Amino acid sequence: MRKQDGFPGQLSFVIPDRIQTLIRQNPACNDLYITDIGYYPKASHHFRERKEGINQTILIYSVGGKGTIIVLGKEVQLNADHFFIIPEGVSHAYYADGKDPWSIYWIHFTGGKAKHIARPILQQVPVMRSNISRINDRLELFNEIFQSLARGYSMESLEYVNLSLPRLIASFTHLSQYRSLNEQVTKDPVSQSISFMIENLNRKLKLEELSSAVKLSTSHFSRLFSSRTRHSPIDYFIQLKIQRSCRLLDNTNLSIAEVAREMGFEDQFYFSRQFRRVMKMSPREYRQR
Repeated sequence: MRKQDGFPGQLSFVIPDRIQTLIRQNPACNDLYITDIGYYPKASHHFRERKEGINQTILIYSVGGKGTIIVLGKEVQLNADHFFIIPEGVSHAYYADGKDPWSIYWIHFTGGKAKHIARPILQQVPVMRSNISRINDRLELFNEIFQSLARGYSMESLEYVNLSLPRLIASFTHLSQYRSLNEQVTKDPVSQSISFMIENLNRKLKLEELSSAVKLSTSHFSRLFSSRTRHSPIDYFIQLKIQRSCRLLDNTNLSIAEVAREMGFEDQFYFSRQFRRVMKMSPREYRQR
């Protein structure tokens, strides 16, 4: 079975030809503009083939699962946290893995600048997750564009979307510069401790271990963390656990007991109490909603 489009939870926008004509007449954004953009989560059976290529550059960004891209007769597996750029006019095909289908953000764009800023081409590039990767910032840019396009095709919205596009593309093509803004954050003990928490969400951490990880006394660390976040370190850690638990309840078939164990809670009832404290509902109620 092969599908070009139509996946549960998808978002996609195809800019009509008549609107693209208006964009080409607008000097504020006609040198680089979106023709299509979207997000396909767990896109089972996703398949596209364009033997003659198209008149746009394509950027595919995988945030989960995997798929295969075929360009110039060469197959490349696109893994999670990688992106791939296909230049205009190049014959290509791509499809989701049968057992672990990809979740992808994708953009078709064109204009005079497109071929100059789209690099590197025809190779998968890692966008690995770290405490300076700013992945959430990039996804927020995608979401801003989606939200703007969802409000219609006024010229003001189109200008905003297409003036935002170079920044979004640069977050891929200029990774070191994009990430450098967060390098100073890595020296901050509160940010360092949050990263340590995220890396150890499946464990039970004590305050002494958190303070030791950033080489501060327990009392100093606790005061500093609370003044910055308005939460105690342990309370913040539990909130992160519950946040990840919500994702597991949303996106997996794990039972509530299995989710509790996955997040380091040996007692399912204690997990449920903490979940209710943070989310104001039980895990079962959350999953039903």
